[in-house]
Amino acid sequence: MQAIEFEATTFQHTIRIPDHIPNGVSLRVLLLVDDAKTKNDTSHWKNLLGSMPNVGSDEDFSRSLDYGREISWDS
Repeated sequence: MQAIEFEATTFQHTIRIPDHIPNGVSLRVLLLVDDAKTKNDTSHWKNLLGSMPNVGSDEDFSRSLDYGREISWDS
């Protein structure tokens, strides 16, 4: 077994491994998390919201209610 140490930052709950590790290789993963950054730190929400892509405005996702047919109710 060979040990490779590298640092990575999570993005959408994933960690990218180095490219030279081929597919299908069995890995043993040890995660070391800096607790000082994860406890009572609300600034990460601001960074998370700031990194979200602009996917459009409400007008981009609205549609007219005209479905091309007349609705008639029985009297």
